[in-house]
Amino acid sequence: MLVAWQLFWGFFKVGILGYGGGPGSLSLIQAVAVDGNHWLSVGQFGELLAVGNALPGPIATKMAASIGWRVGGPLGAAAALIGIVGPSLVLMLGLYQLLLTFRHNPYVQGLVNGVKPIVLVLLVGLVLNFLPGALPRANRLFWVYAAFFVGAFVAWRFLKVPAVFLVLAGMAGGAILLRG
Repeated sequence: MLVAWQLFWGFFKVGILGYGGGPGSLSLIQAVAVDGNHWLSVGQFGELLAVGNALPGPIATKMAASIGWRVGGPLGAAAALIGIVGPSLVLMLGLYQLLLTFRHNPYVQGLVNGVKPIVLVLLVGLVLNFLPGALPRANRLFWVYAAFFVGAFVAWRFLKVPAVFLVLAGMAGGAILLRG
């Protein structure tokens, strides 16, 4: 029961502070699951994130459910899900109406605009933490990893290939070229 409470509280904090949705919450999830509670290593977090991104649905809830299940079984998964979804549900029901009512107020506009760069910082921080595991320099296959990265970036950014096809191509290429 203590583990379920820890999962709820950890993911509640992510849910209440994770402005910007799943991508903005990922660095907070990492702080709770890896740095704070040591439920996962950085490598395990990266693997879970990769699998989670390959599946449909919101990433934050998938991460919460997966980490909750791993740490506390079905009760842990439920506690983590309630923790991460509960704050946004309550806030969406109440605060969204306030934002709509006062959307032309310059202070409200400033509030929304002021948090956008913070979400960007959190995403950049997540990428910097994830990068060593995604492109391991000491690995003999560094250039294959780097080619996956550059190829996916070019395909996504310039050729407008949908992310789902990039993920599937990465999985297929990894199964062929990056077997352990």
